[in-house]
Amino acid sequence: MRKYNSNIVGLLLINLCFGVISLFVSTFLLAQIFVMAGESFVVLGLFSLLNFSFIFVFQLIGGVLCKKFKPIYVTRLSTVLAFILLIAIVVLQDNLIYYYIFLGLLWGCVVGLFMCASQFFVSTNSEGESTLSFVAIQTFWFSAANLVFPVTLGAVIYYGNFLIISAVILVISVLQMLATFIIKDKPKAEESKKLDITGYFKAIQKANHLKQGIQLWFVISLTGFSDTIVVLTTALVMLTFNTHLSLGILVSLVYVFVMIISRLYKKAVNLRKYFYAAAIILPLVGVSLLVWSASMSSVVLFMVFYRSTRSIIFMEEETTRLNAAKYWKGEKFTMESNLFYESALAFGAIVSALLVIIIGTFYIQWLVILLLATTVFAFALHGIFLKVWQRTNVK
Repeated sequence: MRKYNSNIVGLLLINLCFGVISLFVSTFLLAQIFVMAGESFVVLGLFSLLNFSFIFVFQLIGGVLCKKFKPIYVTRLSTVLAFILLIAIVVLQDNLIYYYIFLGLLWGCVVGLFMCASQFFVSTNSEGESTLSFVAIQTFWFSAANLVFPVTLGAVIYYGNFLIISAVILVISVLQMLATFIIKDKPKAEESKKLDITGYFKAIQKANHLKQGIQLWFVISLTGFSDTIVVLTTALVMLTFNTHLSLGILVSLVYVFVMIISRLYKKAVNLRKYFYAAAIILPLVGVSLLVWSASMSSVVLFMVFYRSTRSIIFMEEETTRLNAAKYWKGEKFTMESNLFYESALAFGAIVSALLVIIIGTFYIQWLVILLLATTVFAFALHGIFLKVWQRTNVK
């Protein structure tokens, strides 16, 4: 995957467009719904719960489709659904709050199908360091785009209106659809034309890998549990600064660090352990400052510390998860392996979303910050356990 062939260029473009659309939905659309709902954490929790649940459901559906047909067809379907979602956002506008459940479900369908096909493609076309290289390159370009888009989106919403920026993102979704035609899909990489979850578990048990697989499942579930960190920090920024512009400026600022760090992490192999340690420690420092005093400066510091270093652990986890089947020579169960670990992400994310709903029913700021601290601690544990697992199982 180190050569920039048409498939890699196409996949990078598709993922880049998806990243911008995802940023719009998970940050600015969510912030808009949060404000329209009277700053209700229950609404945020319900949106996240429905979204996370449908992501996994449609990853399963996408898994079936990828095994039966070609993954690129599933990718194209996800881009069409993303286009429909953005059309709905443009049409609804002032009525978004009445349809946030529908939007959460539809976004879950988009992400589930997209991630299923994208991860399958990467898993079957890379291994080890080449997977990390691809993830690092993808993170770098996504971060570069996010130097411009968040502050631009925030400014347009602040000085103009939400409709204009929704239309811009709609155009990006069209570009994403067109980018899918750059990929020249290979014949199916796996022998089976249907999912075989039972066969997968029998195979890893026969290879004496079941224990390690279950351990990795629990490690990854901690990542899913920490997925609501973005939701909670978005809400805290809106409560603290009360404008989309401030949110956009902060997100753009963070991605300056993400772009630099992802590039250094790919190139400076000898420094990776220090970057990794910082990715565990700095978010804990940031959330400790929030617990001590929920001020503007502590909110900004936490957001910078967490978002700028999260990509380090993400790159390692993504590489480990996408290569999991290869650790026990299980390449013909690549899709089943991906879905097994995606179920861990879904489980953790659903649990944390339920906690947001429970806390949101009797909103007290210190309870929200306590939940944020808990999810950050879970993410730090995930980083530690992941590195232990790698050292024990990855040769």
